[in-house]
Formats: sequence, structure tokens, C-alpha cells
Amino acid sequence: MIASRTNPPARWLWAFCAAISAITAVTLSLFTARVAHADDSACIASSEQALESRKQGRFRDALRQLALCAEPSCPTEVSSECKQRIVGLNAAMPTLILAARDGLGNDLYDVKVTMDDAPLLTSLDGRAIAIDPGEHSFHFETPGQPPLDKKIVLRESEKDRRESVVIGSIPPTAPAPASSPAPAPAGSSGSTPRTLAVIGVGVGVVGLVGGAIFGGLTLSERNAENRGCGTSSCYSAAKDHYDNAITDGNVSTIAFIAGGVFVITGAVLWVASPSPSPRSPTTTGRMRLVPALGTRSGGALLQGDF
Repeated sequence: MIASRTNPPARWLWAFCAAISAITAVTLSLFTARVAHADDSACIASSEQALESRKQGRFRDALRQLALCAEPSCPTEVSSECKQRIVGLNAAMPTLILAARDGLGNDLYDVKVTMDDAPLLTSLDGRAIAIDPGEHSFHFETPGQPPLDKKIVLRESEKDRRESVVIGSIPPTAPAPASSPAPAPAGSSGSTPRTLAVIGVGVGVVGLVGGAIFGGLTLSERNAENRGCGTSSCYSAAKDHYDNAITDGNVSTIAFIAGGVFVITGAVLWVASPSPSPRSPTTTGRMRLVPALGTRSGGALLQGDF
């Protein structure tokens, strides 16, 4: 009977393979642990960078960094914290709705917009866009019109702020037709001063006529007073004539003075008034003096058409 035994070369081959497998397993475990440690460090670094970007007002950069540390591959505590900070940062992120119109007030769609020298929009579709808070310089361009620049300051938590710009000049409006002055009434040029002049002269003539009448009455009363009489009744009558003569004389004097003033004033107005327009008929006044006499008074009435 022949005893069986292991072939020495095969045993060494088995041992070599086992050693290789062990080394490979150890290497893989070390590499996996190192990669996991590297991923954890990257998650923590992204969280810290997001905090710094938030302090500097770069909200959009902070959101991108928070999205990295919120991945499920990051440690649970880090991922949960980053997700909560994303919610708060979205609430604080301002949003802006841009619009543009031409000079006639029509909305413009084909407008390119750059913000802080970086492309922002290729058209204005009315949707809100998230913008970092702070001051920004916007540049608007549309075909056929000169570009337009505008500065806008956005504030934290300001949502759906609407900003509209006018691109292009406003067309000039046609001037309203000048209204022609209303034609002056016929005969109005110089008619009012001349009418007043005629009235003044007329009133003055009435005053002079009245003065003359009362002057005559004064003379009549003087004559009656001077008649001789030896009785007491005659003396009383003479006193009455004297009183009447004084009254009539005063009225006559006043009438003469007033009449003279009116006549002179009317003459001055007539001379100083402009001549009537040759195209319009001149309005002249027609006056009539009508004597009016009473028992103890006299005068004249002025009647006329102007």
C-alpha cells in the first residue's frame, strides 16, 4: 500500500494565494476607510464654506455649498444641519422680476440682461429670479434700441420685487393746434372809453343846464325879496324869498361845478380813447335833453341810446 502525501508545489501555491488575498483585503479596507474619511472632511469643509459665503452676502454660492454637505453620503449630523440651513437661506434669498417696455409702453420680450458684467437672462419671460442681496448693476439690450443701465439694491427676504425699465426714447407728441383768439366784438375797439366820454359829457350838460335853471330861480327870488312892502306880512314873505334864493343859489353853484367836471372828464376820455376799427361800425351815442320843471324846482332829463 502506497501512502498518499500532498504535493509540495501545490501547497506553496495555496499559501501564496492566501497571502495575496489577505493583503488585498487589508488594502481595500484601508482605502475605503481613507475615502470615507476624505468624504467626511469634504462635507465639513462645504458646511464651513457655506457659513462664510452667507456672511459675505453670497447666498447663491452658499446654497451650492450646502447642497454638497446635504448629500446622504455625508455624516448624518452634517447632512441634517445643511438641509435645515438650505431652508432658512431660501427664505432669506431675494427674488426679482424684471420687465422692459418700449417708448410706446409695449412689453419687450427679446431682451438680454447682464448683472455685474455676468450673463443673467436671455429674455424677459416674467419669472422671478433669485439674486444675492446688495447693490447690483444691470445692463439691458434689445435689437434696434440703445442699451440701458440701471442699479438696483436688493434686501434680504425681499420677494418678487418688480422692476420695469423703458428702453428707447418716447416718441414726441404732436403739439396741440394753437387756438385762435376770439374775434373782438364789432365796434368794441375804443367803444367803451368813448361811451363813457359821451355819458360824462351828457351828465355834465345836465348839470350845467340845472345850474342855469337854479340860477334863474335865484334871481327871481332876489327880485321878489327886493320889492318894497310896509306890512309885517310882506316882511315874512321877503324872508321866505331870501331863504329860497340862498338855497337855489347853492344848488346852482353845485350843479355848475359838477357839470363842468363831468364835461371836462368826458372830453378827456374822448380824446384819449383809441379810434374805432375801420372794419367795425363806430357806435355813437344819441342824447336828448328833456326839460323838467316843477313848482319850486327845475332841471332836465338826459335820454339817449348808446
